[in-house]
Amino acid sequence: MKVIIVDDEPFIRDELKFFLSKHDDVEIIGETGHGDEAIEMVKNLRPDAIFLDIELQYTNGISIARRLNELETPPSIVFATAYDKYAVLGYEIDVVDYILKPFSEARISKTLSKLRDNSKAVSASGVAPMDRLGKICVSKDDKLYIKSIDDIIFFEAKNKTVKVVCEQDEYTCQYTLKELEEWLPKEGFVRVHKSFIVNLNHVEEIVPWFNYTIRLTMRGRDDEVIVNRSYVKAFKSLLNI
Repeated sequence: MKVIIVDDEPFIRDELKFFLSKHDDVEIIGETGHGDEAIEMVKNLRPDAIFLDIELQYTNGISIARRLNELETPPSIVFATAYDKYAVLGYEIDVVDYILKPFSEARISKTLSKLRDNSKAVSASGVAPMDRLGKICVSKDDKLYIKSIDDIIFFEAKNKTVKVVCEQDEYTCQYTLKELEEWLPKEGFVRVHKSFIVNLNHVEEIVPWFNYTIRLTMRGRDDEVIVNRSYVKAFKSLLNI
């Protein structure tokens, strides 16, 4: 098993190397303290697994993990961090394991057992972790929150950010609308515009609008969402209208 370690603290990298070196089937082929080097290192060295810190000095391990999972042959990802507040994100990104500092030999051995059983960090079922949990991690004011997708009224892409709108509050999330469209339950969520995905369970009123569009009034909100012309046919077919 070929492994890369990404952590900006040298003594943490040394600690991981010490525990990993006790296993004959593990070969450490690279390490770095700079998160921005991780992607190219993976592309060039093609490791089987990467031990990845989340709170790196100049970048974020979560964004690195998402980019790694977009590769044609992504490595198995293990989040190795001092903070348990990111645990749910680990499940959403579908990493193989999530281990907390300080490490122990027994815990590293358990992680390696998981890695041996998982050739890559992709759900065998093909179903996104968000669907299995029925929840999504969102953020507001530099804090993370776990919201049930049933509580979400709509998603809006605006100014390179995806806004998550609930009845009482608004948040942002790290996903693109394209990712959300693929992952969210098809029976509840529908793309109605290049900038909007709505939860049909929160649609209160459907009104024909000008230029062959449709206006949606959302329950509990003053917002109105327009179904763009290019989405109207599919929208009507879905609702049999």
